[in-house]
Amino acid sequence: MKFQASQSSLFSAFQTLATIIPTKSPMPVLMHFLVQLTGKKLVVTATDLEISMETQLEVSGEEDGKALFPARKYLELLRELPDVPIHVEAADNGRITLTAEGKNYNLASENVQNYPKVPSLEKVEPLRLSQSQLRRMISKCSFAVSRDELRPQLTGVYAKVSAQELRFVTTDGHRLVKIGYQHNGYKGAALESIVPAKAMQNAARLCEREGDIEMFFTDKQIAFRVGPTTMITKLIEGRYPNYEAVIPSDNKNKLTLDLDQFQAAVRRAAIVSNEISRQIRLKISADNVEILVEDIEQGNEGRESVSCSYAGEPMDIGYNAAYVLDVLKQIDTGEVVLDLGTPTSAGIVKPTEQEEKEDLLMLIMPVRLN
Repeated sequence: MKFQASQSSLFSAFQTLATIIPTKSPMPVLMHFLVQLTGKKLVVTATDLEISMETQLEVSGEEDGKALFPARKYLELLRELPDVPIHVEAADNGRITLTAEGKNYNLASENVQNYPKVPSLEKVEPLRLSQSQLRRMISKCSFAVSRDELRPQLTGVYAKVSAQELRFVTTDGHRLVKIGYQHNGYKGAALESIVPAKAMQNAARLCEREGDIEMFFTDKQIAFRVGPTTMITKLIEGRYPNYEAVIPSDNKNKLTLDLDQFQAAVRRAAIVSNEISRQIRLKISADNVEILVEDIEQGNEGRESVSCSYAGEPMDIGYNAAYVLDVLKQIDTGEVVLDLGTPTSAGIVKPTEQEEKEDLLMLIMPVRLN
């Protein structure tokens, strides 16, 4: 295989796939890019067996072929070369040669025949939506993905698509996020799936430009396509918990706070809180929230007040300060609304006004006060 292309075009294409390459693997071939040349079309593939990504670019092709490129060494070398035409050759013995303006480097590689079969994109109706909208939805819910490997369903993002809505849900048992977007760009069958969190993060990285992204839903995989780049991921098996059952429908105590003031107060309280429990205490009255924090082990304590608007019975409730801050970071409006039930039940956190066609709802569980 022989071809020539500019350093910038090669580096951009291969860098897109770099996050898929595992840093360590019992299968050394997975630490390589699969590179195939047909005419002027160069197809580059990376996989970790769960997620596969492919991108295409046009080059000056000289000799068709297929080879494995050692990912880390090849990318580092490309990064350090000047933006000039680079001649690349893959010999039959597996050696990869890069030549550019008198600079010549030769890299060892693996046998291309050992590379695993990469899944292909099934022909189904795609959902088209803006890259910015998908990136926003992923960023809003990713923080609440569980890291508990004993509950693998919670380590992914629940995704539901229908003719009217795309919905993502994440929860780790302490927090829950549900975000939906009303669209009119899907004509396929309604489907539910659990997408690995890593795949969602890579999908968000694809959404770095203007324009649309296509999402392809099937029973066994989800794929994302932006321009010449396609990512396909396996799904997490099993059933997602009935999240609707834990969202309270009768939280009648409505608390409205200035977002910046409340966020700053919680940040300060978090500094003084116990490093393990991160517990803070909110004493809520009609026009004031008193934030109290005490770390008996270290002998630290703090107290401050934030004005509020509150309709409901006075309440004394505890939260993990880190969890509160994670939730507040997702609010884009000047004020935040908390719909509360009792000091032991989940509270609903929402912006005062939803984005157009969007519905964002977050849940946070209280902690038992010491």
